[in-house]
Amino acid sequence: MVAIPPLVGLFWCLKIWDAVSPADRGDGVHGTAGMVLTFFAVTVAWVVGYLAFFAGGILMRARNATMRGRAVAPTLLYGAVAGLAAVLALILQPHLLWWAFVFLPLIAIAVYETWRGTPRSLASGVATTAASVFIVPVAATIGLGASNPVSGGVTWTSNLFTPKVVEALPTAVWVSFLWLLLYTVGTIFYVKTMIRKKGDPGWLAASQIFHLAALIVVVATVGARYVHWAAWIVAVAVFAVALWRSRAVPASAAKGTPWPPKKVGIREIPLHAGVAVAAVMAALFYDGPLILFIG
Repeated sequence: MVAIPPLVGLFWCLKIWDAVSPADRGDGVHGTAGMVLTFFAVTVAWVVGYLAFFAGGILMRARNATMRGRAVAPTLLYGAVAGLAAVLALILQPHLLWWAFVFLPLIAIAVYETWRGTPRSLASGVATTAASVFIVPVAATIGLGASNPVSGGVTWTSNLFTPKVVEALPTAVWVSFLWLLLYTVGTIFYVKTMIRKKGDPGWLAASQIFHLAALIVVVATVGARYVHWAAWIVAVAVFAVALWRSRAVPASAAKGTPWPPKKVGIREIPLHAGVAVAAVMAALFYDGPLILFIG
């Protein structure tokens, strides 16, 4: 679901802002107001940017002038809106420019795969999925951007590409990110075994192996500092069910049970909601320290 990463990101943004000492919080555009506006701008850039990518994909795959002509306008419009929103976010919080090191390679992979005619490749799926989930730590740094150390320490002329803002994020933020990433990448494997690679033993094995590995990784996050036990239990339960369905549902389809794409998608909603709940709980119950210094 498109809304889940920014929703989880919003909770982390607010939690991080709440963890900032009142004495260190900025004012106006350098404080709460700027944080809200920046989060809104980033969300618009992300959502509309996705629409631009989708329209651009149609443009690149168009087989005739008519189809290309229909795709040009939405591509340019969505691209312009996303670009303006991104510029506004960077003006308000210049430290966000650091995330270009993360997003540009992922976007390049997705665009290249679309250009070469393989937009549904595993590489493209993982790249676009990772780009969407990275909104969670990006939003968390927006919360940090409302603090004086960041608003005053990271400007267009000073410390612009410092990694210290990202390094200040609590481990629990990255655990939430990891849970969402593992689940959504797992759905790429699972959906392929149900539709395009249905009946392929290689893909079926890869899907089950990935889901087993993902469950093991999620179980291991029990040792992550300040990750609430209740959030961890929900996450483990979701991944356990995901592992079960990675084998049971394709087996059901192999026996003749109808599993059209719409049904596959609808049945994923509870699991996707479950991992989102786990990630949100990790944010709501976070009670650890926040250490940030930019010199």
